[in-house]
Amino acid sequence: MNFRRMQFLYGSILSCNVIPMFRRVECKSKRSRTSRTPTAKSSNRIASSKRDKTNQGKLDTHIFDLYIEDLWKHIDEDKKSAYAYLDSLWFNSYINASDEKKSKILKWTKSLKIFSRQYVFVPIACWGHWSLLVLCHFDETDCSDTKKGPRMLLLDSLNQTDPTRLQSDIRRFIRGIYETEEREESVHFINKIRLEFPKVPQQNGEECGIYVLYFIHCFLHSKELAEVLENKKLDENFGQLFHDGSFDPEEFENFRKDVHSFQVKRSTAVEDQD
Repeated sequence: MNFRRMQFLYGSILSCNVIPMFRRVECKSKRSRTSRTPTAKSSNRIASSKRDKTNQGKLDTHIFDLYIEDLWKHIDEDKKSAYAYLDSLWFNSYINASDEKKSKILKWTKSLKIFSRQYVFVPIACWGHWSLLVLCHFDETDCSDTKKGPRMLLLDSLNQTDPTRLQSDIRRFIRGIYETEEREESVHFINKIRLEFPKVPQQNGEECGIYVLYFIHCFLHSKELAEVLENKKLDENFGQLFHDGSFDPEEFENFRKDVHSFQVKRSTAVEDQD
């Protein structure tokens, strides 16, 4: 994402506690807290050491987006064509933006060709919490077929935040995408697209951002999940996404360590440039 686009997105965030570059999204139900960044290089390293101990699991949007980019480098070309992801600030910026800024965000979204994708991942960082919206089979526009057609899944590792409160914002966003694409489908069709809130593994601490990255990782690499998604008919609910035992706590723990390692390396590289 270029610098002008970053400036535009950060400037359009009004009410959500989205923490931009080098600041973190808290993952508890309480409000997020941030601290000033020291200016001296030595102070940066001291502060970084303290953050490593007290802020494990909290991801800023910059690290989050860099990690998704890294995930994308390790998938085959077929999946790169079939899948897409939105920048972690696009959804929130759209919800809080003026009409003029909304049109710019939808223009960027249009370039992703969502209606030719099997899965599109929409990270949501709002109210100090990460969740993941997955647009499934938007390349299929026939809701009358019980096995095909589009559906939406909202995955939240902290259900106490009540993910259903995002319903109206999600549907506004989807309507905007349809209108920008000048699709022939009616508003009635858009409202028929199922939005589901399947149960997913729940976080113990403040690692909601890592859970979102892990969910994306599972969509990209888990054969068990791919089979569940492929066989799920449109008239069947996703009561629980990992009900078949495809969630492996040990695998998640290794993934968490990898994200933390990635985070530390990136943070150290930035400090060394100061």
